Amino acid sequence: MSAERPNVPRSAVVDVLPIDFRATSNPLDDSGPNVRMNQDTIGRRQNEITMASWIQNPRLVMGGSNDYRNGDASGGFYVSIDGGYSFYDALVTRGPAGVFEASGDPVAAIDRTGRLYANYISFDRTTDDGGLYVQSSVDSGISWSDPVPIAEHINAPGADFEDKPYACCDLSPGSPHVNSHYVSWTRFYAAGGSPIFLSYSRNGGASYSAPVRVSESDACQFSCPATGPNGEVYVVFVDYWTARIKVDKSLDGGVTWGTDVTVSQIWDLWGQVNPCGTFRTPSYPMIACDISGGPRHGWIYVCWVTFNGTDPDVMLSSSADGGATWSAPVRVDDGPVGTWQWWQWMSVHPETGHLGIGWLDRRDDPAGCLYLPYATISTDGGVTFEQSFPLSSVQSNPTVTNFLGDYNSATFRHDGGFYYGWVDTRNDTGDGYSAWFRLGPPAPEGLVISVAGDDARLDWNPVEAASYEVYSALSSEGPYATFVGATADTFLLDISAFSTNEEKFYVVKAVGE
Repeated sequence: MSAERPNVPRSAVVDVLPIDFRATSNPLDDSGPNVRMNQDTIGRRQNEITMASWIQNPRLVMGGSNDYRNGDASGGFYVSIDGGYSFYDALVTRGPAGVFEASGDPVAAIDRTGRLYANYISFDRTTDDGGLYVQSSVDSGISWSDPVPIAEHINAPGADFEDKPYACCDLSPGSPHVNSHYVSWTRFYAAGGSPIFLSYSRNGGASYSAPVRVSESDACQFSCPATGPNGEVYVVFVDYWTARIKVDKSLDGGVTWGTDVTVSQIWDLWGQVNPCGTFRTPSYPMIACDISGGPRHGWIYVCWVTFNGTDPDVMLSSSADGGATWSAPVRVDDGPVGTWQWWQWMSVHPETGHLGIGWLDRRDDPAGCLYLPYATISTDGGVTFEQSFPLSSVQSNPTVTNFLGDYNSATFRHDGGFYYGWVDTRNDTGDGYSAWFRLGPPAPEGLVISVAGDDARLDWNPVEAASYEVYSALSSEGPYATFVGATADTFLLDISAFSTNEEKFYVVKAVGE
């Protein structure tokens, strides 16, 4: 007698001017404002937030969401070219023109060259037609390629359903597959079963490989890929047959896959009644890898939310041996017992190896309903974390909608700024918001300026830092211009072009570790 198939949740999509803005950043900033990424003005919903940033330049940041501005859901993608202080609508799509009724499950990614990838599912609500698509842009989202199918079912009664993709780019310069774009997802077979599949592109999203099955189990959901420093590809997912988080690995760029390895047991939130009771809260794992040259080079991290019997907590496990074995899970959040923390996302900085994690948190509402985005950073591989803190002072009320999405997202900016993107209800039934903060060395002290003729000299007391950056401005509020970074505790500049009695302001900032 065969076992009864577990109930695997389908993600799909439920039918259903920035508040803070600063045009130029201040080099003294260690955090950024709450910024609304979607620019529609009609109060329609946005949810299921995705974030990505360019490893080469901190000014290019990409966001996305399920975007309902056109009635039913579309894949909405938004781009910032000023480090996340403002965004513009870059792409709102339902895939091939006039074919599908809705799109969703958006995923943003950026490769080392700055190519943007917009990944999403498209489907009909009244037929079995659907597909999984990618569009790409090489001009910061001004123009986009036509939708490229990874899997497509048109005029196909009884077709399989492609659901819940996630994606990443290989960012390791030494990888044989650098800049490859990987997409994993769940295929719900019409006849039953839901294994994880993966496809990849090696030509900038122009075409994708035939889908290959990753998971051994056929009752899976919520996959997420990541790449290692040598081109390894990892995919994490939930196996609902065993209620376990599992990881599989490919050593040939996603062509073949090994044996699924268990990371941890998981107690899903899907069946738990949240305090407000108006929206679903699935548990999902996500994975990231340290590709830096630091002491944890090659380490893999998996984080998820699990129900502990009274409330959900954010958990983390790591592997130092290529995913063969995993550490005992440790709790990441520091919320009081009985408060909900959920919809975590994680990113590892590609140069420092710092680990950032953000999530939604209800600790600040005595009634346990309103939430704020919280975040923290670890500089020692998840052994310890900085005390978490809210990224916003405006609590969101989830009861204004019946669907907040199924996930949020995070990314590390090149200069160390950690972004968390979340669905925020301060304006209406949901917008895609983001905010960032960063850790850094202590500020240099004792800055002294001495002038001799046409030369000026800046001196300061050194701190533990890899380098220093010197900025100048005509006022203390900026905008600031950047000089060439100084590596010592002295900086010389030519002031021969200055006007008599001209006033200048200087900032010296420590950078790196």
